[in-house]
Formats: sequence, C-alpha cells, structure tokens
Amino acid sequence: MNLIGRTILVAGLVSPGWAAQAASLPEMRERTTEIAIRYLQVWSSNDAAAIQGVPYVYGPRVRFYGRDYTQGMLMDEKQRAIRQWPIRRYMHRPGTLKVVCNEATQKCAARSTMDFRAENPARGTFKRGSARFDLGVSFEGPRPRIMYEGGTTNRGSF
Repeated sequence: MNLIGRTILVAGLVSPGWAAQAASLPEMRERTTEIAIRYLQVWSSNDAAAIQGVPYVYGPRVRFYGRDYTQGMLMDEKQRAIRQWPIRRYMHRPGTLKVVCNEATQKCAARSTMDFRAENPARGTFKRGSARFDLGVSFEGPRPRIMYEGGTTNRGSF
C-alpha cells in the first residue's frame, strides 16, 4: 500500500505522521512526488483546502512565481486566483513529473509539464494550455514544507 493509502493527509497534502528530518533520499523522492501530485489535485478540486492548507504545507516565507510571500500574502493571492477562476483543472502530463533530491540539504525539486483549464462561468471566460510546474520541498523541519512554487506557461488560449 502506498503512503497516501496509509495516512490521513493534513490539508489534503501532508501527513501528520511524516517526520521530515533525516529523511532518506528514497523517502524524500516519494514524499515530494506525492506532494506534487496531491497539490494539483487539491488545487483543482477544493477551494477551502487550497487556502486552509497554506500554513501546513508552505514554509513561513515562500518564493511564489518569482516573488517572495509570507503565508498570509500567499493565502490572499490564492483567494484572488479562486475568485478569478472558480473552476480549475490542473494535471501533471503523464510521464513528465521528475523529482531531484539532495540528501545533504534535505531538499527536493519537482518539475513537470502540467495541462490546465480554468473557467469563470459568471464572466464567460476560460483559459487552457500547458505550463512548466516547479515545486521545491524542504525536509529540514518537523514536516515537509513547500519552499517555492513556480513555472512558465508553454502555450494556451486565454
């Protein structure tokens, strides 16, 4: 049984049973992969978890698409995005998720191509396309924390 099947995930992403410190390289890779997969699932399906999960899964300061944010600023940014795009669907393109970890620094980087569609039915607008998705996870503290998130749009229609 995989780790998701064995645990209850806090805010949909991180298990309270995951001790972060001194994680082995295979553990860090597995956890980072699961965090990256669950991240897009939560962001696609549940507005409350996407906001409420910020204090649990992000570090106190986060590099978010090229800007430094506190957790409060990040929660505000995510709420704005939800208002703008209340219907969202983000998926890692199969076979593109790659994770690289550094055991000495207890950090991992995940990168994939994600396909997306976001809609605002009230405004009659949508966007879709693909983008590079980057996620950095630290295992230095008591639980894994997202330290950065970013990427660039590859193509799409807006």
